[in-house]
Amino acid sequence: GFLASGRIDDRRVWTSAAGAYADQVAEHALGLLLAGVRGLVAAASQQDWRPDAVAPRVTGLAGTTVAVVGAGGIGRRIVELLVGHRVSVIAVNRSGRQVPAAESTVPASRVGEIWDRVDHVVLAAPATDATRRLIDASVLARLKPTSWVVNIARGSLIDTAALLDAVTDGRIAGAGLDVTDPEPLPPEHPLWTTPGILITPHTANPGPLARRSLAERIRQNVARFASGQDLLGRIDPAAGY
Repeated sequence: GFLASGRIDDRRVWTSAAGAYADQVAEHALGLLLAGVRGLVAAASQQDWRPDAVAPRVTGLAGTTVAVVGAGGIGRRIVELLVGHRVSVIAVNRSGRQVPAAESTVPASRVGEIWDRVDHVVLAAPATDATRRLIDASVLARLKPTSWVVNIARGSLIDTAALLDAVTDGRIAGAGLDVTDPEPLPPEHPLWTTPGILITPHTANPGPLARRSLAERIRQNVARFASGQDLLGRIDPAAGY
């Protein structure tokens, strides 16, 4: 919106909070993924003592391969947390430069090559024209029946109707969503009542933690500006973020 309105121009240097909230958002992403693969979503929805109904849904995280799409500040922290759980990570970023700790890194232009190689997907990419409905019916068809899709980025990265169909039909195991399309999600929307979908109301970066992290980012950038250093979170108006 800022770019579309012309407020962000190329005459000045602009920065964002990109990466400032990495710890809390990465923890949330890991929590959503663990809730899926450990069967917590199914257990919470049934709320009675039927272990046989939950056990088939437990696949575990160790030994799997996870795609982290959008390996910026938040994405890199997600990679670190996943590797600590003995997960192999395929990172996707704009440049294709190797992300530390990831098993491999591919540029965003080649993201279509990875879907058959992964067990789960975590979305941490910015919302741009290029990422709109990145996860659509064709991508979901290439994932596994045990796959979970986690989105802590923006709702526009997922085709909501296609996701509903894939989860309802059992073509993927489920989705953990901190963001949705539309957002806020209307009370009558089928995402709320579809088994296998866990929704948190855009709370990966709650207010008190966000303010503390933003204040620290501002402190760092003021110090960097005063000393002539490169600023953190510099925006590229041409790229859109």
